[in-house]
Amino acid sequence: MGNNQAISSKLNQIATLLAEQEVAFKPAAYRRAAQVIEELPRDVSEYGDAKELKKLPGIGDAIAGKIIEYLETGEISLLQKLQAEQGGISADLMDIEGLGPKRVRTIQDELGITTIPQLIVAAKNGKLRDLPRFDELLEKKILEHALRVGERLKRFPREEIADDVEELLDAITKIKEVQKATVAGSYRREKETVGDIDILVTTTKPVEVGDKVVALRRAQGDNFVRDIAAHGDKKLSFDLQNGLRVDIRFLPAAQWGSALLYFTGSKEHNILMRKKAIARGWKLSEYGLFEGENIIASETEEEIFEALEMEYVEPRNR
Repeated sequence: MGNNQAISSKLNQIATLLAEQEVAFKPAAYRRAAQVIEELPRDVSEYGDAKELKKLPGIGDAIAGKIIEYLETGEISLLQKLQAEQGGISADLMDIEGLGPKRVRTIQDELGITTIPQLIVAAKNGKLRDLPRFDELLEKKILEHALRVGERLKRFPREEIADDVEELLDAITKIKEVQKATVAGSYRREKETVGDIDILVTTTKPVEVGDKVVALRRAQGDNFVRDIAAHGDKKLSFDLQNGLRVDIRFLPAAQWGSALLYFTGSKEHNILMRKKAIARGWKLSEYGLFEGENIIASETEEEIFEALEMEYVEPRNR
């Protein structure tokens, strides 16, 4: 499904370039559309015309037109225009934690670097620290994250990480402010390998819970957390000592079922359920099942399946 990957990449580039211009709202819309296209179970060209594309979540008139334009010409004129005005921006470098669009732009413009291997060499040779808004400490962090990009692509055998995951989940559930917590994603689907771990937590005090998770220690005394990638009131992201990425998502209790359904996957199963919702004129997301602005179901997975007149599917079969 080469079209999906190519279009997703171009939409993400548009989002980044618009963000550089400090355009409101549009960058997030393009990033959302890029994710939807990347997760499609078949090539986007098989979805027909713009009218059919607009039935996909996050795809409106403008983005549907750009998808059709790419399928017909192999290019997106808006992206070409933005690149001509601002210059292209390396998608590879944007994959490195700690490098936002402005820093990537600086590295490209000042050093001519566009690939991760080039960046690693430059960082090892001390070429980043003297750039504007860079220093030796930032250079060290960028090098560490660049060297770990490969970890993001690694899949861990379930049997090797199960003890760590269960110990972490047990420790999280014992935090006083946590109402409910569970593991979602491919781990919940009982896949043989996992690329990362998604943990859902309901709480009214997400920041406090995040602080306590960061401070958790394993039974043998060492920290669970190796590196923190994000720490906010919606999400806490960090690596375990073995490099496995953990994303903890904080949510209100009312969204438990819809969030659990969404973050468990698989993407093919999620798309199937969204299509069932769309056929009824409804919308299904991690926030709930909606008819217009009215919520139909969200608190449990079972009530969402029931509302869509579907038999409940066990996670391992999704």
